Amino acid sequence: MKKCKIIPVILAAVLSLSVVGCSGKVNKTETSISHTPLINNEGTADTETIVSVGEEASVNDTAFVLNRVINSGEQPQEGGGTYYYFDVTIRNLTDITYNLNALNNFYVLTSDGNEYHFDVRTQLYAVNNIENYLPNPFEIPANGEVSGIIGGFVIPENTESLTVCFFPSKDDIHDKTNVIKVDVTSADIS
Repeated sequence: MKKCKIIPVILAAVLSLSVVGCSGKVNKTETSISHTPLINNEGTADTETIVSVGEEASVNDTAFVLNRVINSGEQPQEGGGTYYYFDVTIRNLTDITYNLNALNNFYVLTSDGNEYHFDVRTQLYAVNNIENYLPNPFEIPANGEVSGIIGGFVIPENTESLTVCFFPSKDDIHDKTNVIKVDVTSADIS
């Protein structure tokens, strides 16, 4: 009976260590915002497609529109920054249903050259507080479309411009040969 009681404690400890062990800094900034994953995506793609907010880009049988960027005003208890989310429309132009997620398919560049990645704390907040939020992973139906709020990202406070970057990987999560970049100004952030 004692073994059954200790197993949940061990599992909780392992999960806690894995969450702590996965956070790290991609680039040092003046704040202590953590960046995950531990890799840089910038420069990975062979082809970049640059569009404006509200403009559709069609790459790798995927049509993508960044409708707006949302600054929730919510801040993590530690580390500084603010939770940002993306209102997106993604159309699958193939006969294959596939999944995408904010961790693998999105990253953010700020004007100071720092790269920010999905932060799980933002999903925990959004599931309970943001209408039309699409938790990770989200499914893109064959010949279908998904619209909703995805993310989020912990971005330094007072960020006035950023670039939202999306890898249209379809059903191959390792396909990072193409990236769609959307430059966002303070006028595009709600």
